[in-house]
Amino acid sequence: MDNIVYLQALREEKENQLTTFICDHLKAVQTHVDRHVNIREKVKAKHILTKKLWNEKSAVLTLSQELLFKDWFTFDYLTIKGLTNYQTYIKYGNRMKHPLDSVVHALFMASVLEPFKVIKYDKPHIHAKKLLTNEVCTIKLDEGIPDLQDNEWVFLRSIPVFDDLFLISDMFIQHDNMMMDELHKHFEKSTDSWRTFLKKYSIKYSWNCTKVKLSSKE
Repeated sequence: MDNIVYLQALREEKENQLTTFICDHLKAVQTHVDRHVNIREKVKAKHILTKKLWNEKSAVLTLSQELLFKDWFTFDYLTIKGLTNYQTYIKYGNRMKHPLDSVVHALFMASVLEPFKVIKYDKPHIHAKKLLTNEVCTIKLDEGIPDLQDNEWVFLRSIPVFDDLFLISDMFIQHDNMMMDELHKHFEKSTDSWRTFLKKYSIKYSWNCTKVKLSSKE
């Protein structure tokens, strides 16, 4: 019995170390994008995205759309070098080396903005179902959510940490169920893998979402 308790405590310690490292890494990435990415690159990316989504040269974005743009600009938008801004940060801007670097970098690069259907919120976890497979999963949060409802569709970016997924982005509610049906039908006609499809089209199907309010950010 003592061995079981010790292993559980060790697992929790390792999980806490990893999630702390992930949070610190995410803050460093966000700081890099905010401070060091060329402003002309941001303007160009926003022009490309708004034209792609609305066929307009420019538009005033809502708060949720600004946050979605920032996520897409960091992880999915390809610069003239053929790299995402996250890949550029890893290649040129990440001077600190840590034993967890290679693992965390690989997890971040594989992450996508993915839709989940909420089953229930049980702080600090969301129990949810994946759109494509109906697989039930648990998403761990660092912050509380005052008003997340059951059966809502949310778009979020996460990475696996032990048996759970760990949130690494803002969360966005998609109130339009027809949009989710369209996403599923669009994927069924596509030749892309699910991950590739989401990297290309998640921004389209989440663009009219509303940001989930996290209690510590209000």
